[in-house]
Amino acid sequence: MKIVLVEDSNGDREAIRAILEQRRENVFVFQSGHSALKFVQKTPDIDVVIVSQNLEDASGLEICWNCRILAAERKAMYVIAISDYINDAMLVEALDSGADDFLNKPLQEDILLARLRVAERVVMLQRQLVQLASRDSLTNLYNRRAFFEKAQAFMESRPDGHPISAVMFDIDHFKSVNDRFGHDVGDQVIKTVAKIALDEGDFVGRIGGEEFAMIIEGESFRAAACAANRIRESIEQTTILTEDKRVQVTSSFGVARAQSGDDVYTLLKRADLALYQSKDNGRNMVTVERPHAVKTDLVANSYAVR
Repeated sequence: MKIVLVEDSNGDREAIRAILEQRRENVFVFQSGHSALKFVQKTPDIDVVIVSQNLEDASGLEICWNCRILAAERKAMYVIAISDYINDAMLVEALDSGADDFLNKPLQEDILLARLRVAERVVMLQRQLVQLASRDSLTNLYNRRAFFEKAQAFMESRPDGHPISAVMFDIDHFKSVNDRFGHDVGDQVIKTVAKIALDEGDFVGRIGGEEFAMIIEGESFRAAACAANRIRESIEQTTILTEDKRVQVTSSFGVARAQSGDDVYTLLKRADLALYQSKDNGRNMVTVERPHAVKTDLVANSYAVR
């Protein structure tokens, strides 16, 4: 586990560090509460924070509170408050401020290690719950809700002028695949398409049965269209083997570029309109919204990539 230790007492700090390093934990040690909090804020994969409530430069309760906010925004994090003394009022205040546990100093090695084993189990369970809540169970892509939430947050935080493109795509005639080969084969087709899309970037979501969406950032509009076409070609050229069956499918794509004032829903709607133009024009193609298309006439201003 990655553990942040915040303790300004030299003796206590080194004693706790020795216990943690003996257990082969990855330990980041801080004497300053402010420095520790900045580190946790910019380091997204911290598992446990052990923080003294007797810091001179910062409130241990404030650190507990901020760590709890970060855990809610990012992922699981277990917070252990420690103190030279403990009473009921302090315990209640620490737990209400976001601590998951409270230990009295000096820490006994066997008790600390037992509490860390609890922390490890809790963090693992919390991550599994987050995974279930945000990931599609079949493909492990973002599910619809998580994709839209993350894409919207990303668009709101992007610098002005930073290029972002959206790709919408689905599997052509997917119902006939299920009808002809069965749902097990259909599931395998969906998983294969998801894996191919992930080779082009990890911001991919499954937003419907055979429907997918992708955000491409930092690339030109042409580069985004080329990425979509690479996915299309790879899907077309892939043979999916399942027992005695050989299945090949094609896919249709729509690509749109973010314009000033867009939210994720507006951007993806334009990509979806381009996708349906691909379907109307015969499928198995990428239709790209022209960069300066008038929003009231999007389909007429699109063109195809093959």
